[in-house]
Amino acid sequence: MNDLSRPSKQAGGAPAKERTKDSGKGPRQHGVSPEGLLCALVLAPDTFARNRFFGLYEDPVMRRTRRRAYHVRAILRQLLGRGKEKALLIGRWELDDDRVLLRYRLENLKLERTTALSVLESAVLSFALHRAGQGELDPEDRARVERALEGLSAESAAPTT
Repeated sequence: MNDLSRPSKQAGGAPAKERTKDSGKGPRQHGVSPEGLLCALVLAPDTFARNRFFGLYEDPVMRRTRRRAYHVRAILRQLLGRGKEKALLIGRWELDDDRVLLRYRLENLKLERTTALSVLESAVLSFALHRAGQGELDPEDRARVERALEGLSAESAAPTT
């Protein structure tokens, strides 16, 4: 006898109607701050693998954080010359709204790029450049990154279910 009023079971045993795309958990409920995740994904991108920490990537705030980290890593690759050519940093300006405007050039592509970064994005970029042996690290940037990384709690060491 087939009872259509009962929720069907999916792989994994949970009733179909109980499974939802959104886990209902915000960033803090995962035990991870978006700022800490940004720094971790820039400095050690394999730390929070999507398959292992899937719940972090369902949350819209965390998806945006992942995109921001990807953007900073792309800038980092170009400034370190991990592609065909190393980018030349033309200028760095602090804007009135606390963002940092970076301008750099890739000569053989005749490309000049300007991007605005948040204070934390700029700090983690400086931190990563310093770790790679490129430039000095402002103690304030170091402190900012370390404070953000403290937002990665012990809860984040265990995968979400």
